[in-house]
Amino acid sequence: MGLHLRRRAAPDVEVVGSAPRSRWLVPPRLRTAEEGGERRATWLELFFDLVFVVAITELSHQLVLDHSASGFLRFAGLFVPVFVAWQGYSFYADRFDTDDALLRAAFFAAMLAIAAMAVLIGDVARGTHSTGFVIAYVVLRSIMLALYARAWRAVPEARPLTRFYGLGYAVGVTIWLASLAFDPPARYVVWGVALTLELSLPPLTMRMRQRVPTSASHVPERWALFTLIVLGESVVTVALSTAGSEWRADSAAAAVLGFAAVAGVWWLYFDRQASVVLAPRPSVALIYSYAHLPLLMGLAAMSAGMRLVIEHAGDGHLGVGPSVAYLGGVVFFILSLVATRSVTVGPNRLGVALKLGAVAIIVGLIAAQGFLSPVALSAALALVLTTLIVVEGSLFPNPRSAD
Repeated sequence: MGLHLRRRAAPDVEVVGSAPRSRWLVPPRLRTAEEGGERRATWLELFFDLVFVVAITELSHQLVLDHSASGFLRFAGLFVPVFVAWQGYSFYADRFDTDDALLRAAFFAAMLAIAAMAVLIGDVARGTHSTGFVIAYVVLRSIMLALYARAWRAVPEARPLTRFYGLGYAVGVTIWLASLAFDPPARYVVWGVALTLELSLPPLTMRMRQRVPTSASHVPERWALFTLIVLGESVVTVALSTAGSEWRADSAAAAVLGFAAVAGVWWLYFDRQASVVLAPRPSVALIYSYAHLPLLMGLAAMSAGMRLVIEHAGDGHLGVGPSVAYLGGVVFFILSLVATRSVTVGPNRLGVALKLGAVAIIVGLIAAQGFLSPVALSAALALVLTTLIVVEGSLFPNPRSAD
């Protein structure tokens, strides 16, 4: 009778059967094909998300400085590459994350590139130093290209998808670099072409995505965490704006009502988030993800509008630009929420009608902003959101029964 001895692995070695494997370099594998059940975000993903706080803060700040029509266009245009950057790395990790040293190093380098993009957002908005923004974005996408090249070598069954994304990202990087040959505003048009290409890649891979699926639980959690980051910007805005207002009664009231609106938005999104599981159809993950672009953009605009409400709480009325940012941001959020819930929890006509009714009232408040003080406008928004929450909670106590 022989003895079976279990070897103890060294700190940097993982023993699989009789063959040691270094933990420092673990080849990518298709996690979504081999794992079942619920999956949670990793510590690396949570750390990666933190750098986007800087980007969202800067985007919101730029809308505070310029809330004209052109200011809104710049805000939206600069929000898209931030969205594309986060989405690309999150979906790569969803499929191929092995949390080895090379992946960590790639994500750390990407964080530096995103931080550079964030601090240059103000320069781009002012029409200066956009070259640095291009270089930071090209570095960010080049890291993504290297990660997909690694996945292409290690995961044969995913090669059609990784090859397509790799070629698409390479063309996108080329267009971004080509934009340096143009001066603004023509340079920004070239950026738009590149971003349109990058946003079109996932919809063009529907058949490939059936063989290389995404996680039904991990993807909603990642979007929920990003949404929480953007909402956190509003909480910070309330605190800092109130501190800078010398605690005037009108500003304090606007801050309290603004926080009530933020809490209402949180409630509407997260009250039913625990029940969100994506269906295995590729179109569901696609719609769910892309609906978050206007949703997050709306929340960032709401944060900017809230700061303006607190700053101008003593004025006779808020003004069109700040009202569109504050109230229009909530409108974008609610409409996008309908889209995300329709493909996850399921469409409900009454639930949709309630949300559309709330949207109609908020749009009416935008039209009536000239007759309402900023505090009254903020109170009305908080009341609309609170009423929507109470009515939905009464009619649909089951989290999966409402849209």
